[in-house]
Amino acid sequence: MRPLSLTMTAFGPFAGSETIRFAELGENPLFLINGPTGSGKTTILDAICFALYGKTTGDEREGAQMRCDLAGSDILTELIFEFELAGRSFRIRRMPEQQRPKARGEGTTTQAPEAQMYELLAEGKENLIVASKVSEATREIEELTGLSVEQFRQVMVLPQGKFRQLLMADSSEREKIFSQLFQTRIYKRLEENLKVKAAEIRREREGLGNVTRGILEGAELLSVDELELELTDLEPVTATALENKQASERLSVAAGQDYEQAKLVADNFERLAKANLELAALQQRADEIDAVRRRLQEADKALRLQPLFSEWQRCEREFGKAQRNAESCVDQQKSANQTLDTHKLTLETLKPLQIKLDEAKQQAIRLEDFRTRVDGLKQARTAMAGVERQIAQTQLHLSYKQLADRQLRSQQREQLQARCDQQQKLLSAKEQQGRKLKDSFEQQERQTKALELTWHQGQAAVLAAELENGLPCPVCGSCAHPAPAHSDQPLPNQQDIEQARDDLRQTSERLEKEREAFREAQHMLRDLQREMAQFVDSLTEPELTATEFEQEFIGLQGAATELGMGLDDLRQVQLAGLDGFQTAAETAMISLASARADLVTAEREVPEAYREAGVLERELQSSQGVISATEREISGINQAYQQAERQAEAAQVAAQLAAAQVMESGTGLETARQTYGSALQASPFADDEQYQRALLDETGYAAHKRQIDEHDGARQRLGGICDQLQEQLSKKERPDLDKLAAGRASAEAAKTQAVENWRQLDKRLSRLLDTRRQLQKTAAERAELDRQYAIIGTLSDVANGQTGNKVSLQRFVLSVLLDDVLVEASQRLSLMSKGRYQLLRKEDRAKGNKASGLELEVEDAYTGKVRPVATLSGGESFMAALSLALGLSDVVQAYAGGIRLDTLFIDEGFGSLDAESLDLAIRTLVDLQSTGRMIGIISHVAELKEQLALRIDVFSGREGSSLRVVTP
Repeated sequence: MRPLSLTMTAFGPFAGSETIRFAELGENPLFLINGPTGSGKTTILDAICFALYGKTTGDEREGAQMRCDLAGSDILTELIFEFELAGRSFRIRRMPEQQRPKARGEGTTTQAPEAQMYELLAEGKENLIVASKVSEATREIEELTGLSVEQFRQVMVLPQGKFRQLLMADSSEREKIFSQLFQTRIYKRLEENLKVKAAEIRREREGLGNVTRGILEGAELLSVDELELELTDLEPVTATALENKQASERLSVAAGQDYEQAKLVADNFERLAKANLELAALQQRADEIDAVRRRLQEADKALRLQPLFSEWQRCEREFGKAQRNAESCVDQQKSANQTLDTHKLTLETLKPLQIKLDEAKQQAIRLEDFRTRVDGLKQARTAMAGVERQIAQTQLHLSYKQLADRQLRSQQREQLQARCDQQQKLLSAKEQQGRKLKDSFEQQERQTKALELTWHQGQAAVLAAELENGLPCPVCGSCAHPAPAHSDQPLPNQQDIEQARDDLRQTSERLEKEREAFREAQHMLRDLQREMAQFVDSLTEPELTATEFEQEFIGLQGAATELGMGLDDLRQVQLAGLDGFQTAAETAMISLASARADLVTAEREVPEAYREAGVLERELQSSQGVISATEREISGINQAYQQAERQAEAAQVAAQLAAAQVMESGTGLETARQTYGSALQASPFADDEQYQRALLDETGYAAHKRQIDEHDGARQRLGGICDQLQEQLSKKERPDLDKLAAGRASAEAAKTQAVENWRQLDKRLSRLLDTRRQLQKTAAERAELDRQYAIIGTLSDVANGQTGNKVSLQRFVLSVLLDDVLVEASQRLSLMSKGRYQLLRKEDRAKGNKASGLELEVEDAYTGKVRPVATLSGGESFMAALSLALGLSDVVQAYAGGIRLDTLFIDEGFGSLDAESLDLAIRTLVDLQSTGRMIGIISHVAELKEQLALRIDVFSGREGSSLRVVTP
């Protein structure tokens, strides 16, 4: 990163606006930021750091505390920083949270923090990257530079009093810095993945051990040997039990078959006796069935006469119907003749009706002549009313637009306030959730530490549990174990420890995410509050309450209803402008004058009696009504006479036809009577009454027929059954079923006992065989896990620093990179210390579980000894830290894909050097400058001011500080 320009307004001690154009200092300058104590030298570094990350270099003050107390209330604190990175140019602008005067009224309001970020393109063009959110701007800077604000402070901006921090950092802290700079997180992920995989294999193997014990316990066994011994004894016993089972089953089947055959013979004896009884009962009903047969024969003879009797009855009905119809036709003929005589008299009234019709038609022709003139008058009046309506609508539109605009502003304010309230509730909810998560994290942390402590304290009890009498102790070698250690409480295993640590890490990650979400919600609330304040300041009229709006709207809506306008018509008014309403009103006034002139002309052409709307139409409708009524009356008289004439002719023809039908039906009746009488005399029935008694209806006939058929069928069936059973049982005797049943029960009991004995033995054998298969499968799986753990577990131990010198994979890679850094740093430190000191990496393992591999030592050429860097004096530690920072810059840029550190700012520390050491330090920085670096030194040491021609001088005064760029 290379600064291009920095503009500070009301920031720190600078009350006004101060701009530093770093391009004026040259291509790769080595410059001094000079000024008295408290003038604002370090503020320049704070401004760069705050513009990029929203925090100062020392992180001792928030952005809101960096506002200059001497600045005017109308000047807002802001920073604008332009820089170049990897061939691209950017500009970032930040404003911290601060108080500013209200746009309207008295008092102040809170200005929410803002941040905008642009990429500067060719030809003066810009590309907006971040619009306003401070968190997004910080995230973009971290992605571009690859540095967090803490790493930026340690590597690029070494603030006052922090020179020793990078030099004195332990292995863990230095590992965090270097892993980000050299992008070695892939090795850390590899360590974690191997560790997780090895833990999974260990858990699976422990689980298989539990499975093996569970399988043996499920089979009620103590060991695999016991399983094999029981299988050897059980297999022959089970085979013998199977043979006994099969023999008893055969005997049981034979006894059952004997009993079933005997039971079948006994059932046949019972069936024969029952059939003989039923057959005897049928013989006793023979006379009753013969009587039914004779009754059915008489019904068959009577059935032959039934068609002739039915025909005679039909002819009687037809003759009576013909007589009644003839009498009715004669009455209708008399009535039709009377009606015809009446309509002949009405024909004499047609002449006066025709005269009335002619007079009404002449009146209608006269009225029709005035219709065109009345239509013209109506159109003139309509045009007049339309213009007046248009003027009223224009005034109504203007009033509603003003009302709607005021209501819209009120709604916008309510919506904005609702968003603020909702965001405030969301912020409170996130704050409460964050507190709960923090409490949970602290509780989990305490529980994890307690679990680890219990695990360490209980390892002796775990080892003692494995001791066996007569076998040597793995610790002391003694075969006697007089007082082995034990634990009164259950001990956690390694899996429990790792699970607790994983849960704690996950809770920590969730807590960090929740904190980030809380900060995002906080920034959003401030943005909404600032937007709300700006909106309130922009209002020029008092807000309209809901009651006031409703009252005014009801009045406008009533006026709109009177004009025939709907609510949708009023809402469309908001899309138009006021000029359109005024133009419409002027046009309507011109149209009104023209419409009045047309109305006067139309009224002159219409008589006074017909000027009133509807009068002429009513007169014309009355004439048309008279014409229509008279025409209908004349037509009705003619139609009635013609209809009566047709009805009289039809009645005469109907009477003649009815008389002929009476004669024809009488002849048919006489013929049918004679035919039925002749047939009755030839039948076995003496008279008609005897014939009627012999008849049966369909239901009775079917019942008699069914009774005869059922009796004959049952007699035939029972006779066949008796003959068949007598033939089957002729050579047999009744069996003793009780004796046979007792033999079957005895055989069944023996079979049941043999089956149960075999089933128990076979069940145990199957269970033991299944247990053997499960144990074999589990043993194969455990062998596979042992093979995997031999590889993965070893790699995990090596990668996570659990072997040898306790150096993890990432720390090993970083140690190699650190060696490269120390080579470059030692060259500069040797030059500045006149060959006395060189920086070395401590390769000895640290004591206990402390991380090692990245500690630093210093080799003293004067004493020939190596000692910790903490033993260096103030000036010596400054030179060592400066050498380390410069060496780090060289190595980071040497590795492809590394972060380019083109700029280094040094805040104080030179005052601890003597003249010769100071000269050596300056010479080192000059050599570094020639490689393309920009180096800025903040100091008030007079010797530096004399040696460095490029300066930024900072001046302090009663009205605030100012600065000036000094070049040769």
